[in-house]
Amino acid sequence: MTFIRSLRPILLAGLALALAGCGTTNACKTGNQDYLQARERPRLQLPEGVTGSERLGGTVLVIPAVSPTPDKLDPAPVCLDEPPGFFRRTGGAVAGSPEEAVNIWATAWAGRKADQVAAFYSSSFESTESGGGAAFVEQRRQQVASGKAPDPRLDEVQTTMQGNDRAVVTFVQRFGDNAVRKELTLQRDPQGWRIVAERTLEVL
Repeated sequence: MTFIRSLRPILLAGLALALAGCGTTNACKTGNQDYLQARERPRLQLPEGVTGSERLGGTVLVIPAVSPTPDKLDPAPVCLDEPPGFFRRTGGAVAGSPEEAVNIWATAWAGRKADQVAAFYSSSFESTESGGGAAFVEQRRQQVASGKAPDPRLDEVQTTMQGNDRAVVTFVQRFGDNAVRKELTLQRDPQGWRIVAERTLEVL
C-alpha cells in the first residue's frame, strides 16, 4: 500500500505531460488533408435545350387550367364498330372461321364442356336419327359429359366452302386407340359459325 502511494505523484506527473503534449500538437490536421481541402461540387448542368422542372429552375409551379368540359376525353377515344372474331362470344363459343369453330368444338368436347359443345349446334340442326336434331344434340351433350373424351387435336382437317356463309369440314377424331372420320356442315349466322348437319363417314 505504501508502494502505491509513492507511485501516485509519478503517475500524475506523466498524465500532466501527456495532456500538455496534446495541447501543443495539432493531431487533427494530420492525415485529413483531402477532407480539409474539399470544395463543394458545382451545380448540376442540364443539357442544352432542357429546361428542367420547376424545382430545378427555381420558377413557380404552373398548374394547368381546369378543362371547361372535364367529362370529355381529349382526344376522344375511338372504338371498334365490331370486336375481332376471337373476342365474339356466344354460348361460350368463339370462332372466326369454320376450321376454328370445329377445332374449338373438339377442344370443348375433350374438356367435357357439354354446354359449350351443344352451343355449336344451330337451332336449325337436322339429324336423320330418331327424334331429330334436338334429340341428337341432347344425346351429344350427355356423351360429352359422361362418355369417353376424345383427343383435343383433330387430324386431316379439310374445308370446302359452299359460298361465303356455308362450309363442309371433314376430319379424323380420335378416341384413344379408336378413330372416326366425320363431316360437319356449318352455316354462318349473326352469332358465328354453327353446325347444321353432322355425319360419321368412316370408323377407322
